[in-house]
Amino acid sequence: MIQVGVEHPPLISIIIPVYNVEPFLRECLDSVVNQTLRTIEIICVNDCSSDRSLGILQEYADKDKRIKVIEKKINEGLSKTRNMGISIATGKYLLFVDSDDYVDNDLCRKAFECAEKNHAELVIYDFAVFHGTQDLEENRKKISALNHLDPSDRVALLKSPAFAWTKLIRTDFAHKLDLKFPPGLTYEDLPVHWQLMTLATKIAVLPERLCFYRQRNSSITYRSDWSLTDRILILDSVRDFLDSRNLYTRYQDVFLQSQLDVFCWLYEHIDASHKQKVMTLIKGRLGGEHWNYIESQKPLSWKTRAFYQAIRGSTFAKVRRGLWFFARDCYRGLNKQA
Repeated sequence: MIQVGVEHPPLISIIIPVYNVEPFLRECLDSVVNQTLRTIEIICVNDCSSDRSLGILQEYADKDKRIKVIEKKINEGLSKTRNMGISIATGKYLLFVDSDDYVDNDLCRKAFECAEKNHAELVIYDFAVFHGTQDLEENRKKISALNHLDPSDRVALLKSPAFAWTKLIRTDFAHKLDLKFPPGLTYEDLPVHWQLMTLATKIAVLPERLCFYRQRNSSITYRSDWSLTDRILILDSVRDFLDSRNLYTRYQDVFLQSQLDVFCWLYEHIDASHKQKVMTLIKGRLGGEHWNYIESQKPLSWKTRAFYQAIRGSTFAKVRRGLWFFARDCYRGLNKQA
């Protein structure tokens, strides 16, 4: 690895929160230090890792002076770790990378040039999901899901993936918003996503798959414990934000659709031992505006709409959903046997 010094103020501050990712960290760091845009700073915030992650960070920092290693004294989670990175960033733009993922070597250059060309406060780019090398190559070749996304369509932007690591954010804009991830909750990207999409004056879209999102069985995606209910609290905070900015009326429909989808998803994925408590949480948040939306012809999948119809006692909705889940389970069972 060639030792590189920063001779000019960094154009991009890359913020990498690190916690017990020893098997993946070198791949992540290699993708960042080898960016074709060299004028960057790399802020690695170690959140009290108990494996060799800190040693790997120090090894890379010794060889590349653009890397700043921040050691936290207390494990506080992803949100506070990212927030610390934001507070010390000196680049014109911010960019987040998760330490078990990695990025295209051209990400910084392409995102920076897109932002400058469009005078954008925010650039959105795409990602590819992978478990291993083979499926990554296949997914990278797929046409970007952002290919036809209109950057002036705020509703469409709100429906795009909320991941923080698919965005380049101008630092002065982030400071103007006092942008912070909510501590102590999962799905922490969602409130930040809503703030950025509704308040940015100019947004640019870069329809290329430049981030590589590693799927791991330990991920929140595969869990069914009570922490899934954080998503309800996160949406509560989004509603509070919209109310505080007098934006709720403008984005009411997209918010209600998102909330109704999440409630349904949560009930389907939470462990059976929590379903009764979750149903109580859901019913406590359903009001007239929700039922009006459900009974309208506004966007909502049939399965989600049937979920709420079943809550209201519709036998047809209960049977329809039951048959769908039975067919799904049979299909999965056959695939496992194949």
